[in-house]
Amino acid sequence: MTLTLEQQAARKGKLTASRVAVLMNGDAAGIMRLYKEMIGESEPEPADSIDDWWYKEMGSVTEQAQLDYYERKQGHSVGKRGHVITHDKFEWAACTLDGWDDVFQCPIECKMVMRWDPVEIIVEKFQPQLQWQMFVTNADSCALSMSRGGAPPVVDYIDRADDYIEEMISRASYFMACVGMREPPVDMPAMAAPVDPTAIVNMQGNNRWADAAQSYIDLYQDAHDFDAVKELIKSLVPENAKQAFGHGIKVVRDRRGSLRIRKEES
Repeated sequence: MTLTLEQQAARKGKLTASRVAVLMNGDAAGIMRLYKEMIGESEPEPADSIDDWWYKEMGSVTEQAQLDYYERKQGHSVGKRGHVITHDKFEWAACTLDGWDDVFQCPIECKMVMRWDPVEIIVEKFQPQLQWQMFVTNADSCALSMSRGGAPPVVDYIDRADDYIEEMISRASYFMACVGMREPPVDMPAMAAPVDPTAIVNMQGNNRWADAAQSYIDLYQDAHDFDAVKELIKSLVPENAKQAFGHGIKVVRDRRGSLRIRKEES
């Protein structure tokens, strides 16, 4: 979104969701640019590629349409459009909401993205921003509305990752202390974004999966061996998979991260 003067004033001196990613992805140059911005010695931002610029502009232009579409499609009222929210404990932590789902009590973040980008890559890219919004608003989830190449938006609800948020708070607190003392921060190593299991993986062709699947089917009645085989199968499921299947069995990951195995219907 294009920030109004009122929004810019509310965000001044605060670490906001769109800024926090550099603290988590190990971008040393980005951290230093952010530090200089926060102490009033701003450097010019690197120019976006023409494609990145286009998608940002389209996102700004279509944001209200995305929120209206969300409201009609989900049947949930959308409030707090454009509101700048400050954390109730950390006064330097803030976020600017695109919108707020009044039913699910969670932020809504609208993005215009390239139509060929996999959903898991899009989610990973924006995880720092989404998790920061959940931290600031004390929400358990965030609705990510994605319009792929101008198509009607699809929504993925991203769960709160408390371990990741704890690390964000630690790094942000250190960074803001550096700003207060006008001491440049040291480099911070990259931390992997939380995995949002969205992929459906065909395990045909994976020999270890094939062997374990056959053992699962053969040993279904043998409780001891059966449990050992179940653990092996679960260990083979990729972290980003919400479903993996092949060789007569299927594994499904629920929202809590638990894996359940069942035989595929013939």
